[in-house]
Amino acid sequence: MPDLVTHALVGCFTTRPRRYRELFFVGLILPDLLGRLPMVFYKRSYWFISAGHTPVGILLSAYLITFLFQPRIRAVIFRNLLIGASIHLFLDMLQRHLTYAYFWFFPFTWKSFEIPLFWPDQSIDAIPFLLVAVGVVYLIRRRFARAQASRSE
Repeated sequence: MPDLVTHALVGCFTTRPRRYRELFFVGLILPDLLGRLPMVFYKRSYWFISAGHTPVGILLSAYLITFLFQPRIRAVIFRNLLIGASIHLFLDMLQRHLTYAYFWFFPFTWKSFEIPLFWPDQSIDAIPFLLVAVGVVYLIRRRFARAQASRSE
């Protein structure tokens, strides 16, 4: 899996939602939280917990998480979580595995699928470049926002 830092940094390049942006970033790391965190406490849970790292598992989890919020904002929260998780799952699809990849079509099949472009640990090598790129994108967006603000005055 690309590490959580890489997932978050790649999320900085996308057009992020304006409202409840934090939950977009939670969505970026949600599949790993659901699929990896329980294995820290209970090692034998792989086949059970790996369902949390599938599109169906993410849909159900995002839906349940929305109940922690007021009814009027649940749709926005759900959308932000799903957009972030979708980016996460796309990045995970691009990595190669020695054994099973992720089960994208769970619960219909336990067959895995991947587009093997890089090994999971190679994403760590990209972090310094991603940090510089995110900084550049941030400065460009900031300058663009200031230019728009000065035009509207």
